[in-house]
Amino acid sequence: MNKIYKDNYLEELKLTNGKQKDTPDFRVLSLGAGVQSSTLLLKMIEEEIQPADVCIFADTGNEPKEVYEYLDYLIKFTNNKIPIYQIMKSNIVEDSLAEAEVGTNKGFLTMPVYAQNEEGKKSMGRRQCTNDYKIQPLHKKIRELMGLKNLRGKSVEIVMGISFDEQQRAKTPKNQWQVHCYPFIPSEITRQDCLDYYDSKKITKPPRSACIVCPYHSNAEWLDMKNNYPDDFKFAVEFDEKIRNKGKDGYKNYLHRTMIPLKNIDFTEKPKGYQMTLELDDCEGMCGL
Repeated sequence: MNKIYKDNYLEELKLTNGKQKDTPDFRVLSLGAGVQSSTLLLKMIEEEIQPADVCIFADTGNEPKEVYEYLDYLIKFTNNKIPIYQIMKSNIVEDSLAEAEVGTNKGFLTMPVYAQNEEGKKSMGRRQCTNDYKIQPLHKKIRELMGLKNLRGKSVEIVMGISFDEQQRAKTPKNQWQVHCYPFIPSEITRQDCLDYYDSKKITKPPRSACIVCPYHSNAEWLDMKNNYPDDFKFAVEFDEKIRNKGKDGYKNYLHRTMIPLKNIDFTEKPKGYQMTLELDDCEGMCGL
């Protein structure tokens, strides 16, 4: 990864929505405890990337246990050189399976599950999960840490670990106070470069960061979960069964795009048609990093 350094810090792609201050009021690393965002944190500790003031891990309550274990590892490894905050709005699975409550997420599937009715008509659920369980809690914590009720007139840099090979996920922020920073894109650093970094430093590699029940898992990811993380796969199968009849207007819900129960799928078969993925279809650039 020696190719990436310029003036000690990485050059950063910065996307803004409006005129920003030359010097930000606050700089935050959005930490997913996966490969790319963890690399950013370690590079910040080494001061090879401009350090953040804080790191924020927005927890959906449904990450694999290996992610939580790696988050603990990062907290110990970095020794509070950059404070790491773990926040959680609520548990996405518990909310999905709860009785409906007006004005809350309880009782509603806010993830992009696949659905089909008796006539064979298909649809897909709205993808509100990233906004509801990651982005809004992140913004709330930023306001809390800055001691402000709103961020009007402020400039906050949010650093994200989107690698060069996933650059389509880089998005212009919706709020004028936000600056989205992507250190890996201008220097063409890929996810594999990040993995190589852990080998070169002899540092424990992070797991893949994504919800256990995410409908964007590929067949390869489902197969890996089934073979290597059977408890997680069992959890996903049980959730898949429980959401089946939570659809509206006669639709039945599924976690897999084939509309087949997860427990009955042969993941070694190549699925027909387009498979949604976090790398290509994540609309916010906040998951799986």
